[in-house]
Amino acid sequence: MRPDQWQRAFLSLPKWTCPKCESGSLVPIPGFLKDHETQYSIANHTHQDFEPDWITSRFVGMLKCDIPHCGEIVTVAGDRPVVLYEDYEEETQNWESNFQPCFIRPAPHIIKVSKNLSDNCASHLKKAFELYWVDKAATANRLRIFVEQLMDQFHVPTEGKGNKKKKHKLDLSERIEEFDQIKPGHKDALHALRIVGNFGSHEGEGETQTLLDCFEILEDALAELVDEKKAKLKVKIQSLIKSKGKPDS
Repeated sequence: MRPDQWQRAFLSLPKWTCPKCESGSLVPIPGFLKDHETQYSIANHTHQDFEPDWITSRFVGMLKCDIPHCGEIVTVAGDRPVVLYEDYEEETQNWESNFQPCFIRPAPHIIKVSKNLSDNCASHLKKAFELYWVDKAATANRLRIFVEQLMDQFHVPTEGKGNKKKKHKLDLSERIEEFDQIKPGHKDALHALRIVGNFGSHEGEGETQTLLDCFEILEDALAELVDEKKAKLKVKIQSLIKSKGKPDS
């Protein structure tokens, strides 16, 4: 994951990786990236106290995957706030128009969507990518739903005793504890995603950096849980030791 591609605003649109082929880069189609200032904003220019950061402008554009045989088309829209940038070394100040996306569809993948994920898990993860630009709280909640679907993928029971005497419907926290018996070592990461998701649902808030931390945590967990990277690497290590480094005949 490249954090610089998922910030709130950009001087120029990043070359996000194509969500379709996951190989090409998304580049603006010439003539299809436009911005316009609102009429009420234009009228404000005559105000005696006018500052560039009063400007209200919107943009809309179409991006295309630069791999010819793919050519996926992505739509993007949002605001163009004007921000004051200061260069302390040069002791200069410059007003710059930023791109602040509020909608991207189909959304670039913030982390890799493993082919080993169930269809339900993959669907919710991709929806989280899309919601990221629209509603941070909804993104947090979608990540919580993803964790629930991940429990389903690993057939974690939905009913049991947990820490109680009687059998009951297990909540997500209890299912994560059950999951730790199957795949130990990941419950703290999953609990963190659950807690952030709960906060997003109940408080209606979600911070950019918090969500990026969540995606990073999830990326690391999935590398082990569904892609088994360490286990596969361990097999290769043992194979090299057994063969004493000699190539297979």
